[in-house]
Amino acid sequence: MATRPKHHVYVVGTCECERSIERSMVWGSKTRWEQQVRSHLGEDYFMIGSHNMSAVHVMVFLHRYLWKFCWDIKTAQVATGFGNLIGNKGGTQVGFRLGRTSVLFVNAHLAAHAGKMKERTQSLARILVDSPMRKDKEATGVHDQYDRVFFMGDLNPRLNAKRSDVDTWLADQEFEKCLERDQLLPLLHSDPAVVGRGEGTAGMWPLFEEAAIRFPPTYKFDTHTDQYDSSKKQRVPSWTDRILWKRDSRVRSLAYGSVTEMRCSDHRPVFAQFEVEVDLDNWEGPGHPPGSKKSSVCVLQ
Repeated sequence: MATRPKHHVYVVGTCECERSIERSMVWGSKTRWEQQVRSHLGEDYFMIGSHNMSAVHVMVFLHRYLWKFCWDIKTAQVATGFGNLIGNKGGTQVGFRLGRTSVLFVNAHLAAHAGKMKERTQSLARILVDSPMRKDKEATGVHDQYDRVFFMGDLNPRLNAKRSDVDTWLADQEFEKCLERDQLLPLLHSDPAVVGRGEGTAGMWPLFEEAAIRFPPTYKFDTHTDQYDSSKKQRVPSWTDRILWKRDSRVRSLAYGSVTEMRCSDHRPVFAQFEVEVDLDNWEGPGHPPGSKKSSVCVLQ
């Protein structure tokens, strides 16, 4: 690309930012938050789309160089809370095209608690299948209609382990023992061929992949400290906050980690960086025939 900023696209997904779920049900505006991020990124970036559902919010910023290639911007939401009507849980979506390449970002907040992995799997399917952005009824979900898909947020998988054991493993830096008990990883590593055939219990998770986790569990902390939950509930530390992408050789993970210095929440923020191929070659607008097979590179965070 002619212009090489640090990243061409920034995507920020939050859950319960600025205010709690309960307060967000009454007043869910994220205008102030969007203005803060816009100000931080500077005038070289445009917010091309954002969507808020109660406390679940996603926004996408594009570098000005790519603005001329961006079109067909859409946003949507899918609630998975009580009766699939309440937006305390669910997903927000921003989709768009860069030249001939379509891109979809989903930020989700799925059901809490260790015994709810089945519900989280069902919610993933609902967010993809019942999206208002899904127009092709032959598609298994909105993810089929986009070339590059990213699914992130407080996905809420837990560790199937005792708190005392996890504390010991973390103290000894034995992350692998913790990861062996992560609820999500086995589902991501299931056979993708069974997806859509109603087989197994992995649901649509095998459609996605994740970079290797090499950072401590991101939940649950006592706020403003590095201490995991010291309340009577003694919640088991877990990697609840994840960033996934639809399996695709044209997406390359560059970095995956957490921001341990941010202690204002009981979660630690998670970030990812990607190198993504998009087809901008000789593109002159919607409907213009394909040029060569060369693709440009877009870096996301």
